[in-house]
Amino acid sequence: MKKEINVVIATLLVLLVGCRSAKKETTVTSDMQKIEMNSVAIIPQLTGGSPASTSPIVYVYKTKADYSHQVPVIMDEARTRILSYPAPGDLKMGNGLRLPTVLNKGYLLDNKGIGPNVAFLTYTYEEYSQLPTAPSMDDLMSHILDKYPLLEIHACGRRADYKDIVPELNEKIAEGILQK
Repeated sequence: MKKEINVVIATLLVLLVGCRSAKKETTVTSDMQKIEMNSVAIIPQLTGGSPASTSPIVYVYKTKADYSHQVPVIMDEARTRILSYPAPGDLKMGNGLRLPTVLNKGYLLDNKGIGPNVAFLTYTYEEYSQLPTAPSMDDLMSHILDKYPLLEIHACGRRADYKDIVPELNEKIAEGILQK
């Protein structure tokens, strides 16, 4: 249920802000019951949706160091606990891994499911994906590499909004559409 609420909230945000900085434009309350955006509160309604409306949010981001092979987790606002982390199998895609896609000007395209409260673990995708089960919460917390890794993060619509995502995002980057 909480994942469905997060999907609905993220979809509403994308519809409202387009490809903008998630850091400055949105605040999601810890109870996930409303979204505050430019001082307007929106209460999400849970309804069925088309495949396009339930398509994952596209996040384009830059980090202060190369974390492209480090496993992402989502933390609470205070960065004191992990709210979401992957199962080892979640990092796999066919015969490969869901590593971020390198875009122009140092941007990365998320392929796993990060957000503004992302942190990265010392575990690499390669190491973590080979584990038989996810580590304990204590183990995950002790393996946090960086709680504040982002320089920028931008929500850029839904995956279903793109026909050829990488060239289209690189075009937005070249045009300066990603706003801080």
